[in-house]
Amino acid sequence: MDHHEMSETIKADILQAALQDLAFDGFTDAVIDKAVQSAAIDPAEAALAFPRGGIDLAVYFVRHGVAEMEAKLATLDIESMKIRERINIAVQTRLKVDADNKEVARRAFNLLALPGNAKEASACLAHTVDVMWRSTGDKSTDFNFYTKRATLAAVYSATRLFWLNDDSDDTKDSWAFLDRRIDNVMQIEKGKAKFREFKEKLGDPLETLAKFRYR
Repeated sequence: MDHHEMSETIKADILQAALQDLAFDGFTDAVIDKAVQSAAIDPAEAALAFPRGGIDLAVYFVRHGVAEMEAKLATLDIESMKIRERINIAVQTRLKVDADNKEVARRAFNLLALPGNAKEASACLAHTVDVMWRSTGDKSTDFNFYTKRATLAAVYSATRLFWLNDDSDDTKDSWAFLDRRIDNVMQIEKGKAKFREFKEKLGDPLETLAKFRYR
């Protein structure tokens, strides 16, 4: 086992040992110290795994969930799905991964939402939606690479916030909310497609209007 694998194993062991306390006490150094003792991990190795304490554990919790989502999506027949189905299943799968640790997910969300953690929050969101797109077959490398991820980031962020506060049976309200957000995106994309068709047939309307300005 190389150093990276050992570090990942230590992180996973600490997270597993800390889960119960994280739900009640949040991502604190005290929770990490207790988990380290419980899992019989060398404190020096734990310090290397999470040098900034709680915030590093929160980021790891998110990325660990993303990795689990990726593994689950890999077992599905993604290629047979339409684009909206792929987006839907990716977001649902990510949220279901955290279903048994919803309070821990809420604690991580609240910590990352603090102004001082904006960099870490942005990195977590960017990583999440990138893995979602790659796991659902996206191979874009042009400008669409960025627009797709920005669009999914908005859909996922809104749905996750709704889900964290959803107490409906089987979180059915969250899935309905997700469907509405995807519908909104699809309508925007349809509008953009129609505008492109309009430009191809009649030319750019903005350029045409600009010409009239100087007559």
